[in-house]
Amino acid sequence: MHKKFGWSPVRMGSVLAVYWLASLSGAFLSKRAALPRVLERTLAVALFGTCLGLLAAAAAPVVGLWVSSVVGGAAYGYTQPHTNALLMRRCPPKLRAFAFGLKQAAVPAAALLASGAVPLLAGPVGWRMVFIAAAVPCSMGGVLLARTGLTDGPSVATDRGRDVPLRRDAYLVALSSAGFFGAMVGNGLGGFLVLGLTTGGASLSVASTVATAGAALNIVIRLAAGWLVGRMPRVAWRALTGLFIAGAAGTALLTQPDLTVIAVGALLAYGGGWGWAGLLHYVIGLPYTGWEQRATAYSQMGVSLGAASGPLVCGLLFTAVSPIAAWWALTVAGTVAAACVLFARMHIPPQQDGTAAHLPVAPRDTVEMAGQP
Repeated sequence: MHKKFGWSPVRMGSVLAVYWLASLSGAFLSKRAALPRVLERTLAVALFGTCLGLLAAAAAPVVGLWVSSVVGGAAYGYTQPHTNALLMRRCPPKLRAFAFGLKQAAVPAAALLASGAVPLLAGPVGWRMVFIAAAVPCSMGGVLLARTGLTDGPSVATDRGRDVPLRRDAYLVALSSAGFFGAMVGNGLGGFLVLGLTTGGASLSVASTVATAGAALNIVIRLAAGWLVGRMPRVAWRALTGLFIAGAAGTALLTQPDLTVIAVGALLAYGGGWGWAGLLHYVIGLPYTGWEQRATAYSQMGVSLGAASGPLVCGLLFTAVSPIAAWWALTVAGTVAAACVLFARMHIPPQQDGTAAHLPVAPRDTVEMAGQP
């Protein structure tokens, strides 16, 4: 599309930056919003809004792409904490971690599917039809969620988190910072891995294969991390820290000249450096029974800001210094993210009854607490 309308890569990158800044704004609003009794209705409205944004991009791309980025980003940032709260309330404790991993694995899975399907479909049917086709499942999902909210009654929720503000503490700040630095790594890789590989001498086909394999591994890691923590809850902290460290090791290997080493580094960087997303949101919401939406809004704000900053930092370093400098910057970011997790582990907030929350053991089921005063 940027060739068709004469848009430069900088302008296309700006569209993506607008998306993530809108996501940051949406997460900020979610942090301040009261939790609705029927969460499905909020998600339905967000899907309908995303559908309209995609249709706007198809109808008037010069303006519609900006509108779609703003609407889609805001909807994503606002509803992520809502979906986190819904998973905490509707999933049995042993399945919650896997549910978070499954939800977050859907993001790279959709991106991987789109990266393969859009080029194939844009030629035969045109890119406008691709946007329209993407809008269809959004509208269908909105209808299904709206009907679910109406037929199943109100979502199981305590009144505790509806109007009482959540006090920001060291735990929230540390894990939100981990999300910020971790997202810098993930989106920096997504924006510049292929460019870095081709600059280093790899062919475009090899670079694309490595990037695709890394994205696929990212999906597997998110699912596997959730499954593992669901079976052995006490490994959550080690798993979360280990993923950030593995990602940092991977970006460090990207600075080496050998293509085999770089390929291994890319897999480590994608698998670890971007495979932590579901686990982070799960862990940050555990001590805040009744406030999961507002707690995970903090981590989503960190992730959104990091996702916007990572490509910007990498782009500046690629242009002004060298690709190696960009990879070292991401290595530092991944290491700092791991340090933030270790700091958060030492500042786990107390449960509402005054006892320490022994994370990552799941707190008492919210469903059971709903009837308590």
